[in-house]
Amino acid sequence: MRTDSIAPTSVGLSCYTENLAGYLCARAPGSTDLLARSVRLAVQPATGSFSHHDRALNNLPGNSRLGYRGAPDTEAALAGVAAELARHGRVLVVADSGALPWLSGAADDHAPHLLLVDGRTPEGDWHLVDGFTALFSSGGSQDPFAGTLTEAEFSALIAFPRGLSQVHRMRNILAFGFPVAPPAHETHQWLVEEEGVTQERLPGAPWLTGAAALEETARLLAADLEGDGSRGVLEDLWAAAQHHLFRDAHLLAGAGDALTRAEREAVEATTAKWRELPRMLRFAANSARRGRPRPSLITGTFTALAELEAAASPVHAAHGYGAPVARPIAAGSHVRQGG
Repeated sequence: MRTDSIAPTSVGLSCYTENLAGYLCARAPGSTDLLARSVRLAVQPATGSFSHHDRALNNLPGNSRLGYRGAPDTEAALAGVAAELARHGRVLVVADSGALPWLSGAADDHAPHLLLVDGRTPEGDWHLVDGFTALFSSGGSQDPFAGTLTEAEFSALIAFPRGLSQVHRMRNILAFGFPVAPPAHETHQWLVEEEGVTQERLPGAPWLTGAAALEETARLLAADLEGDGSRGVLEDLWAAAQHHLFRDAHLLAGAGDALTRAEREAVEATTAKWRELPRMLRFAANSARRGRPRPSLITGTFTALAELEAAASPVHAAHGYGAPVARPIAAGSHVRQGG
């Protein structure tokens, strides 16, 4: 591995959307604004699945979209990634978050993580960009990275020899807000630009948004922490916090003097609560591991968050971020909420 002298600048998004933003900025004008305005949390109680965006972020200009491709072995995967790189000059690949050579310490999990590949050297090495940054509960950390990996290093990074868990599979499917069909082979995956448009419909039983989603999330989190944590609610909530912080920062920076003092304070209050959330999640998770779950802490945190989001909702809606009144989403219904 060789590191570039200048690392990319993180915009503070999740492990999926951070590098999606890097891809879109060269492909879709106004993508940063689109990402900020897309933020919303939808929860499906029946499955515990989460959707973080109210529009299909894989849709691209010109009746095209990003779709998954897969391969059963490394040779076919490298050929597929190289072909997409030759066509478009960049390609998103699904990498193992726990195997990134630029991690400091250990990651919390081996989970799917989008990386941006944007070139190759004459020697055949792969140039990657990863704007994601994080501190892990295990004590490890990740800083933004740009540099080259040998073919052997790159091959190890994009391999999931045992496939994906059901939680990670669903997270991949809903990574862009609405379902994107998974490939037949999931041991190696990447994304290609293809014809067509992803429909903005969520599958299955009703989904909740707004205060109802936060209340359901508190229930799911408490149950997951009292169990074995296999539903991955902590990871989705960490992502939700990053997305909402990004949304509010974008609104406050863009609206400027158009906000009254009361409106600005309402948005800043939601920002403060979302910023506190990861610390609460770490505390609750560590308490649960010691056999002392904190359901009242979880309930209180999400009740306060729901109240603050409700108070700021008219401000968000007035500037094209979400809708002022949330309601359950019927199966198969559209969920676009303004913007």
